[in-house]
Amino acid sequence: MLTKVLYTIGTTYSTKPLFKERRHMKRLGQILHISRQNELVIRGDRKTFTGSMKELPRINSFALDKSIRPIGKISGIFGPVDHPYFTLKPDKRVVASGLEKLVNERVYVQ
Repeated sequence: MLTKVLYTIGTTYSTKPLFKERRHMKRLGQILHISRQNELVIRGDRKTFTGSMKELPRINSFALDKSIRPIGKISGIFGPVDHPYFTLKPDKRVVASGLEKLVNERVYVQ
């Protein structure tokens, strides 16, 4: 009996996020421009505020482009609650010249 318990405890689980699943993706907004600190500024989609902050994405959650590639992590949220703005710290895999191509593109969050 003890060996069965140790066997189930010894199973490994992957801690990497699964970016291939589309069912949990939500549209975050549109990229406006690149700031001087080399961060992306995103204008969030207009939503009616219901009084709960759970609708907003969390800081450090991954932002993805339309082809489900990670762009970066959300580093800040500011502006009005009905129409928020987000700052995105780009991922190391995204080249600096590739950031300019992302302007005016839609961004999603998982």
